[in-house]
Amino acid sequence: MKVKVVAHCLLNPTLRVGNGAKFEARDTAFKVNGPVIQLPCPETIYLGLSRWEVTKNQLDVPMYREFCRNLFKPYADMIQQLVEKGADIEIIGAAKSPSCGAELTSMGYPGGKLASYKHEHVCGKGIFFEEIEAELSRRGIHPRFMDFK
Repeated sequence: MKVKVVAHCLLNPTLRVGNGAKFEARDTAFKVNGPVIQLPCPETIYLGLSRWEVTKNQLDVPMYREFCRNLFKPYADMIQQLVEKGADIEIIGAAKSPSCGAELTSMGYPGGKLASYKHEHVCGKGIFFEEIEAELSRRGIHPRFMDFK
């Protein structure tokens, strides 16, 4: 049995920055067949719905990493039990997300006063997905990670 573990905004784009307006048309194409676990949205829980767009380097602080680890632990327990029962786990992220990117994340913005800055999309996982990978690895679980693009 294959179980898909998906970033929250892939099933609920209203939690994305700006209520998901610029992403909604694309994200409504995401369909899941079979069992699915919807992860919580760490950015919404941590920063709220009125947050600004951020990049991975802005979130890469000890408190946010600890928050992400604690947020994921009950899901790790559930995933571990599913693996023990023979499930094949696939984790699907949101491309370019600073938290939930599985293959592509965003970097840039030096901080300071509010201003418009360019950022770049780089290969790698977002903060939440790095913490997910580390926790599952500690448990001997090595799922496939991929982005929904």
